[in-house]
Amino acid sequence: MNAVAFIAQRYLRAKRLKGQVHNIQRISIAGVAVGSMALLTVLSAFNGLEDLIRSFYTQFDSDLKVMPIDGKFFPDNQISKQEVLAVSGIKSASFVLEEKAFFRYGEKEVVARLRGVDEDFLSVNRIQEGIRIGNFDPTREQMLLGIGLAYKLEVYFSEQPQAVQLFVPSKGIPSASNWSSAYKTKHISPKAVFSIQPEFDNAFAFVPLDFAQDLNSQPNNLSAIEIALETDAKPSKVEAELQKLLGGSFKILDRDEQQLSVFKVLKSEGLMTYLILALTLGIACFTILGALAISMVEKRQNLFTLWSLGLSRKSLQRIFLIRGLQLTTIGGLIGILGGILLVWLQSSYGFVQLGQGYAVESYPVRLAYSDIFLVLFTLLGLGGASSWWGSRGVPDFSQTTVKN
Repeated sequence: MNAVAFIAQRYLRAKRLKGQVHNIQRISIAGVAVGSMALLTVLSAFNGLEDLIRSFYTQFDSDLKVMPIDGKFFPDNQISKQEVLAVSGIKSASFVLEEKAFFRYGEKEVVARLRGVDEDFLSVNRIQEGIRIGNFDPTREQMLLGIGLAYKLEVYFSEQPQAVQLFVPSKGIPSASNWSSAYKTKHISPKAVFSIQPEFDNAFAFVPLDFAQDLNSQPNNLSAIEIALETDAKPSKVEAELQKLLGGSFKILDRDEQQLSVFKVLKSEGLMTYLILALTLGIACFTILGALAISMVEKRQNLFTLWSLGLSRKSLQRIFLIRGLQLTTIGGLIGILGGILLVWLQSSYGFVQLGQGYAVESYPVRLAYSDIFLVLFTLLGLGGASSWWGSRGVPDFSQTTVKN
C-alpha cells in the first residue's frame, strides 16, 4: 500500500474527528446507501412487472409467428406444415387466419377479431390453461370466446347458449338492389370461454380454420403460422433456419416482437425511472463534497505537514479522491446488500400486497445480476465524479503560509 492510500485509509478510520466531521461522513454513507438500495429495488420491481406481463403474452402468443411481409394473407400451398416441422427445434405449428368480424347475439352487437385455427392450435400456446368454462375443440364447428367479449354479447353458459351470428364484408361491389350481398354471414355455437387479460378477453374469438376461411371468402389463404419450439431449442438458430426455408417474402416474430409496442413502452418507463433515481443517487453522492470539504478544513494542519515532508498538491488531492471513493464504496455496498435483502423478502414473503382484483397478490420482483452491476457502475461513476470535484479543494500551500 503506497503512502497516499495509507493516509486516506487512516483518515477514514480516524476515531477522533473534531466537530461534526464524523457525523457528516456517516450521513454521506447513509445517503449513498439509501439511494443505491432504492435504485436496485425499483429496477428489480420493473423486472418483476416485465416478467408478469410477459407471462400473460406467453399464455396467448406462440414462441414464433410467421407473417407475410406484403399484404395480410398468403396461400396455404406456399409452405406446407411438414416443411415447417422438419426444421430442427420446432415442436409444433398451427395455421391461422385472422380477420375482424361483426358479432351479433340476440340484441347485442360487437366488432371483434375472429381467429380461425387448425387442429394443432392448442399445442403452440398455453391458452388451454386460460379456459374457464367449457372445452374447445378446433376440429369441430364451435367457438371459443374471450370472457370480456362474452360479457359484451351477454352469452351466458348457465343454460345452453344460442348460436352467435357472424358478419364479414363480401368481396367485390354489392348489388344496389340487394344490400345483403354486401356481407357474408354464418352461425356458430359458443362452447367455451377463456380469460387471460382484458386486452385479449375483450377482443378475440376462436373458430375452426375452415369455418373462418369460408366466412372470409379466403378458402385457400392464411394470415400467419404460429410455432412452438422444443424446450432446449435456441430461438435465434431456429429462426435463421426457418427464414432460409421461407425466403424473403415472410417475417418471423418472436414473443417480444409480437407485442413490440407494449415492451417498448415498458422499457421506456424503466429507463425514465432509472434516470430519475440515478439523479437522486447523484444528489446523494454530492453530499460527499461536504464531507471532503469539512475534512480538508479539519486536516489543514496535517496536510501542510505532509506537503512540507515532500508530498505534492496532486498527491494530497489523491488522498481525498481515494477517501471519497471509499465513502462511496462503503455506502454502495451497504445499499446493494440492503436492496438484495428487500427483493428477497418481497419475493419470498410478499409483504407489499397489491390487494384483491389483481392477477397476483403481491408485487412481483426479480433480481438480475446485470442490475447489480448497473447500480455499481452508476454509483462509482457519480461517486467518482463527486470525489474528484471535492478533491480539487485541497489548498495550494506553495501560495499560502500556515500559522503555527
